[in-house]
Amino acid sequence: MPQAVDAWEDSWCTLFSNHLRRFTDLAKHILQWPEFDIVCKLTLEKVVPRLLLPLQSDGRVLKPSLLHGDCWDGNTAMDMSTGEAFVFDVCSFYGHNEYDTGNWRTPRHRLSKLAYIENYKKRVPASEPVYRLVKWWLKAADWDARNILYSLIFNIGNTIYIPGSTQQQVIFDDMTTLCNMFCPDDLQREMSALQNKVSYLKSSIGGEGKDGEDEEKKWDKYDRDGRREGEDEIGRTESIKPDKVLVQVEAM
Repeated sequence: MPQAVDAWEDSWCTLFSNHLRRFTDLAKHILQWPEFDIVCKLTLEKVVPRLLLPLQSDGRVLKPSLLHGDCWDGNTAMDMSTGEAFVFDVCSFYGHNEYDTGNWRTPRHRLSKLAYIENYKKRVPASEPVYRLVKWWLKAADWDARNILYSLIFNIGNTIYIPGSTQQQVIFDDMTTLCNMFCPDDLQREMSALQNKVSYLKSSIGGEGKDGEDEEKKWDKYDRDGRREGEDEIGRTESIKPDKVLVQVEAM
């Protein structure tokens, strides 16, 4: 999959935003899921700057690291004679070293075990800021929020390319979690606007049809796949539709 990392950027926030946007644009086209579009938009506009700009603010310097780009157990091995570890099947670019650990978050990989992350952080300390102040007495981990953010790339790739992937709901839930952390009011406003639009459309088509036939009976003319009775599948394209159509977002 082409990655938007082929040009030098002084800002990691800018580079990652372009990279993530390319993945989300493809996913939105495939999923055709309005709520997914909303959390994608807010993640790019609100979450990414909030989490990544501080890495290079207030005197902090982020040293570019050569990344593997797709580091998981299937792309790693060990020389049985020497015990030396090696990696392969790379899609490398320079960026924030923590990016590679985003692929370790998902349970589908053996590297998802917490021990791998903890040992990694012992050798390569987490970038500052590690924590953010939620309330005067409460801190939350920026590191973990960044890890969720970085995992999106790999889970979206899985959704796009792996037949039968179950990651679309994981991606949606993770982006919703990030939006609730950093832009809850925006999320509630966008979701409420969508709900109102859906309610309006439902009420608009809720009356009787021109023939005096009510709308419910009209829809009965279609089978469960959305085809009219007797219509074949030739020329039809189907979009992947998640089970979850609308979500209710609690006000924060």
